Amino acid sequence: MHKIAIIGSEGRMGTALRNYIKGTDDIECVAEIGSAGRLEQVLDSGADCVVDLSTGEAVDANGASIVNASLPYVIGATGYTQDTVERMASISAERGSPVLIVPNFSIGANLMILFARQAARYMQAPVVTERHHDRKADAPSGTARYTAAGIAEVLSGLPGSDKSSTSEDYSEQLNGVLGGNQDMVAIHSVRGAGYLAEQQVLFSLQGESLSIEHRSIDRNCFMPGIAYCVRNISRVNGLVVGMDRIMEL
Repeated sequence: MHKIAIIGSEGRMGTALRNYIKGTDDIECVAEIGSAGRLEQVLDSGADCVVDLSTGEAVDANGASIVNASLPYVIGATGYTQDTVERMASISAERGSPVLIVPNFSIGANLMILFARQAARYMQAPVVTERHHDRKADAPSGTARYTAAGIAEVLSGLPGSDKSSTSEDYSEQLNGVLGGNQDMVAIHSVRGAGYLAEQQVLFSLQGESLSIEHRSIDRNCFMPGIAYCVRNISRVNGLVVGMDRIMEL
C-alpha cells in the first residue's frame, strides 16, 4: 500500500486525485492540506510519498523541508524558483530522497515527449504548437518548453546544425509569426475556450513530414500518471525532471 499526502488538495487537480485514488486498491491518502493547511500535517502523517499539486510559491516555501524529511516528493506545481530546485537537488543528493518534478502527468503526453526526442535524432526543423483553454494565462506551457528542451538536448549531441523553423533562418514579415525560439526549437501558443490541453510536434525532411500530436480531453487523464509516479518513485535517483525519464528506464 502506497500512503500519500496531497498538498493542494482543494484545487481541481487535487480534488480529482482524491476521487481517483478511492478506486485504487494500492494507494491511500493519509493527509491532505489546502491553502490554509500546515506542513506539519504532512510531515507527521506517516506518508511514504508527497504529491504537491499546489503552487510555485508553496513549493518554494515547503519543498526543501519535505526533501529534508527524507520524504519522496512528486511535484506537479509550476512557478517555483530555480533556487528552490537547486536547494532540493542538493538535499536530495545528501539524503538520498527522490524528487520527481513533472511538467505533465498525462501518459499520452509523456509518450509524445519521448517520441519527439527520438524523432529529433533523425529529422529536422522541429516546431512545437500548444493549445490551451483561455483561463491559462502563461504562454508557452511548461509542457511545450519541456518538450523543446528535450529536443534541443538531443540536437546538441548531434554533429552539424540542420536548418530550424525559427526567425534565425528566415525573415519575418510579421513580427512573431515564426513563434518563440527556445534553443532553435520554434514554439507557438494558442489560447481559446474550445481547448483543454493539446500539443503537436512537427518535424520534416525533404519529401516528408512527421506530426506527433496529443490531446487531453478531460483532467482525469492526468490521474493515472500521478498514480504511476507514486508507484514508481523508487526508480528516481536524486532530483529528476520529467515523468518520461522514468518511463524510458
